[in-house]
Amino acid sequence: GLRDVHRTRPGMMSSMMRAHAPATTPTTIAGRANRRAAMRVTTTTVTTRAVSDASSVEASGDAAPAPPALESEVGVDYAPFKALLEAGEWEKADDEHRRLMCVLAGEEAELREWVYFTEVSQMPVKDLQTIDALWRFYSKDRFGFSVQRKIWISQKKQWAKFFKKIDWTTGENGDYRKFPQEFQWRADAAPGHMPLTNALRGTQLFEALLEHPAFGPGKPERTSEGSFFEGSSSRETPVRFELPTVGGVLDVTARFGKAAVIFVQELAK
Repeated sequence: GLRDVHRTRPGMMSSMMRAHAPATTPTTIAGRANRRAAMRVTTTTVTTRAVSDASSVEASGDAAPAPPALESEVGVDYAPFKALLEAGEWEKADDEHRRLMCVLAGEEAELREWVYFTEVSQMPVKDLQTIDALWRFYSKDRFGFSVQRKIWISQKKQWAKFFKKIDWTTGENGDYRKFPQEFQWRADAAPGHMPLTNALRGTQLFEALLEHPAFGPGKPERTSEGSFFEGSSSRETPVRFELPTVGGVLDVTARFGKAAVIFVQELAK
C-alpha cells in the first residue's frame, strides 16, 4: 500500500547516494590544487604589495627634510623665532629677527634696540647661519641673508637695482616702501624681500651683514676705526680726515662718491 510507496530500501538509498555523489577524478583533484595554489599566490601578492606600500610611505617620510638645528654659540634661544616662521607670521618673525640681531650685536645694541654696522663683526657665524637657515627652510629658499646676498651680487652690488629686485621700492622714482605697512608680509613676496634691514640712512649695516663670513667667502675689510669697506666693487671711496671742533679735532672716516673725494680732502687740510 502507501507504506510501501514511501518506504525506501537500504540498498536503493545507497545506490542513490552513489549516483549523485561527484566523481573524484584526477582532473577534479588537480583543479582543487590549482585553486589552492592560486589563493596562496594571491595572498602572497597582496601581502607583498602591502609591505611594499608601507615601505614606500616610510621611505617618503624619511625623505622629508628636517627643520634646521637651533644652534647657537652664545646660548640664544631660537625656538620662538622658529615658531613664528613655521606659523607663517612673517611680520612678527621679522620683528623677532630684528630683536635677535640686537642680542647678537651685544648689550649696548640690545639696550638701544638697533645695530651699528661696526658691531656686525662680533656676531657669531653659527648664530647667523642658524637664523638664515630658518628663514630659508620655512620660506622654501625664498628669504634670508644668503638669498639676499646672491641677488645683491647678481645686481653687481648696486643698491638701487638690488632694492628694486627685492621689491623694497615702488614707482618709477624708486621710492622706498613705508615701514611696516607697505612691505609684503607674505610667503609669495619677492625673493629676498625678507628679512628687513634699515638702509634709509645708509647701506653700511646691510653691506656688513651680506659680507659677513657666515654667508660667503667675501669678508668686509675692517679699518682701525672699525669701518667696513667693500673696496674694488664699490663706487665710493673711503676718506679719513680730521674736522676741527669746539673741543678739539674730530677724527672721521667716511665714504664719498669719487666726485666728492677731492673736495673733502681739501676741507680736511
